Amino acid sequence: MEVIEYQTGPLRVNTYLVFDETKEAFLVDPGSYLKQISNKIIEKELDLKYIVLTHGHGDHIGGIDLFKADFPDVKVVALAEEKETLNDPVKNNSAVILGGQISMDADIYAHDGEILKVGNMDLKLVATPGHTPGGMSVILEDVVFCGDTLFKGSIGRSDFPGGDYLTLIDSIKTRLFALPDETKVYPGHMAKTTIGWEKKHNPFVG
Repeated sequence: MEVIEYQTGPLRVNTYLVFDETKEAFLVDPGSYLKQISNKIIEKELDLKYIVLTHGHGDHIGGIDLFKADFPDVKVVALAEEKETLNDPVKNNSAVILGGQISMDADIYAHDGEILKVGNMDLKLVATPGHTPGGMSVILEDVVFCGDTLFKGSIGRSDFPGGDYLTLIDSIKTRLFALPDETKVYPGHMAKTTIGWEKKHNPFVG
C-alpha cells in the first residue's frame, strides 16, 4: 500500500491518494480540485475506484465534481448518517468556507462496520461521529484516516451544525483508542501522529 498526501482547498485539507500493487486506488477528502492529483493517477495508470469522505464539510468536498469529470466511473462513499450534511449547504458550511453553496449526494451511503474492497485492500468504515453526525474513520492495515475527529495533540471542533462534544470524545476513546498504539493516524488537517502518542499526550482525551 502506498499513501500520497496533498493539501487542498483554502483550509489546507489533507487529501490522500491510496493505492496498492493492483493499481486500484481511492481518494480521501478532496477539499478542492488539484490537477496534480489527476496527473499522478494517470501517470501511475491507477484505477480510481472511490472518493471516500470522512465527513461532508465544504472544505473536504469541494473538489469532487471536477475529479468525477476526470474519472467518470469513480464512486463517492460516505456514511448514511452524513447525507443531510452533504445535502444542506448550511450544515456543510460550504458557503462560508468556499464562497459557494454545495449540495450533493454520495453514490454509496455505507454503514458502520462495512468493508470496502479496493484491490487487495480492505477498508473498514467505522462511525466516529461528533464533529458531524456521520463522521467516519477508514481503517486499513496499520493506518486510520480519521478526518477531523482527531488531530495531533488536538480534536475536531464540535460547535458546527450537528456537532456534539461528548459524542466526539466518545468516538475517540471507544473507536480510535481501541486501535493498536502503533496505528498511524492520518488526520484531515495538520501532521500525522499515532494512536499511542495521542493516548499519552493529547490533552483533550487524557
